[in-house]
Amino acid sequence: MPSINLITPPDKLFNNNYNILLIYPSDTVKTEFQEIISNWNEDLNVYIYQLENTEHNFDWLLSTCKMCDTVIFDIDNSDVELKQLASYIVANSNTYWLTNSANPVYNILSVNRIYDLKFLCKGDNIEQQTTQNEE
Repeated sequence: MPSINLITPPDKLFNNNYNILLIYPSDTVKTEFQEIISNWNEDLNVYIYQLENTEHNFDWLLSTCKMCDTVIFDIDNSDVELKQLASYIVANSNTYWLTNSANPVYNILSVNRIYDLKFLCKGDNIEQQTTQNEE
């Protein structure tokens, strides 16, 4: 069974594990993510940015976005302050974003709009994506 490290601000973990950042994931996204990674055979660092009743740590968030291999951003579930940074986060090539909004601006910035997390499943998994990125 692989090890899964759950990391929240202000912590960071520097190892050779695959790094995924979840930004304000809804309960549905969390459940789907948990089901998908239960089938993985590799060690994983899961960063979660979902602050409540505290000030934002945008320095941590932005540096973690750059550090992680995959970022999953639930735009609709994030707060107003974070939505001001949404276009910057969405524009990163490692960011996959979810929204119910018909706002076409994000579609111009990135083609990585998703409606679920099936792209993380085996056959379409991270291992395959990393191999393609290295080529």
